[in-house]
Formats: sequence, structure tokens, C-alpha cells
Amino acid sequence: MQLTEILIVVSVAFVVAIAIRVFRARRAARNRGPAHIHEALMKRAEPHTGRSPFLKKVVSEFKANGHVSNRQAEAVAKALKRFEGK
Repeated sequence: MQLTEILIVVSVAFVVAIAIRVFRARRAARNRGPAHIHEALMKRAEPHTGRSPFLKKVVSEFKANGHVSNRQAEAVAKALKRFEGK
């Protein structure tokens, strides 16, 4: 083999390796799904679950379902305002 053939084979292998990594990364991101709009609120509520049975219930529901209603999110925000305001 000549030097040019070796360089062509190496460059093609490099391009294929990068394409495989990009494909796997995109597939993993697609399987992970988008972050829920209430996820940040639930992360803030997690440390306060020991102080409130309501927050404990809502956070556990969010972990199980990945979703809470807007009404529950508003109630959690009010509870956090009370707890974090003290």
C-alpha cells in the first residue's frame, strides 16, 4: 500500500468513528426526553419533604409519573415560598 491509500483508509475510519459517536449521542438525547417544566420546582421542593407531607406526596408523584398538574405546581410554589421565607 502506498501512503495515500493508508491516509484515505485512516481518514475514512476517523469519519465513521465520529459519525457513530454523533448518532449514539443523538439517540441517547432523544430517549432521555425533554425536561419537564416543573422539574426545577420539584428539585427545590425535595429538601423540604421532611417538613411537609404535601410536598413529600407531590415530589414522590413527580418522581413516579414525571408530571404534576399546574394546580399542584402552584401549591408547591406557595409552600416553598413559606418554607424558604422563614
